[in-house]
Amino acid sequence: MKKKKDWKARELYSKLLTPNIFLIRLDGRNFSKVLDDFEKPYDLRFAKIMVDSCKEVMREFNAAFAYTFSDEANFLMKDVFGCRLEKINSIVASEFASRVSLKLGFPVSFDSRIVFANLDEVWEYLSWRQNEAWRNHLNSYAFYTLLKEIKDRRKVQKLLEGKKSSELHDILYTRGTNPAKTPAWQRRGILLYWKELEFEKEFRGKIVRYRRRRIFESWDPPLFDTDEGKIFINNIINSWIKN
Repeated sequence: MKKKKDWKARELYSKLLTPNIFLIRLDGRNFSKVLDDFEKPYDLRFAKIMVDSCKEVMREFNAAFAYTFSDEANFLMKDVFGCRLEKINSIVASEFASRVSLKLGFPVSFDSRIVFANLDEVWEYLSWRQNEAWRNHLNSYAFYTLLKEIKDRRKVQKLLEGKKSSELHDILYTRGTNPAKTPAWQRRGILLYWKELEFEKEFRGKIVRYRRRRIFESWDPPLFDTDEGKIFINNIINSWIKN
């Protein structure tokens, strides 16, 4: 009798584990086409959809925070699905995509990657992503500003190819847009984090105090590579670890 193949053993990455605490980054697929009917270069409606979806995922997986800009979302998580990388990558991405899809009213997808960082390095990772948010901000404004003049997407893309941030800044400034004066959430991204609040209520003639965690939204987060930013992120992480 022919020996049965062990298909379970052929699952290539089923035994790969993440560290106990890890970062996960989700990126939207083909969102330049997906959001064709939305305001350019940024649409507040879509930003709110990303924020609300981030909140839901934070609650579902008890993430320490979410940092989002454009069609990207980053989370710090711990003890999820026994740290099984394959399961984390697939389920978190599908959870997030389904929530965004329901809010948009049409299907979208996100890819997912796990990033390892020690807790004292998380601010560096966020600083890297925040720099990308700024670069994305300059690119987006420059692209749609020039598109109004040139009316040809390929020509604009070719014109902007390889341009430095300073050059993109000049393109905008000479056309009446000061990138530093645009809304902070477009330049710096949006940070969501847990905060513990104290409440009190009267119960049987006595004042009872209790604490509850709430998710707060910062649409004007600090620069993560500053002392203020480092302290802010470390405080969020320390509070999360205790819970």
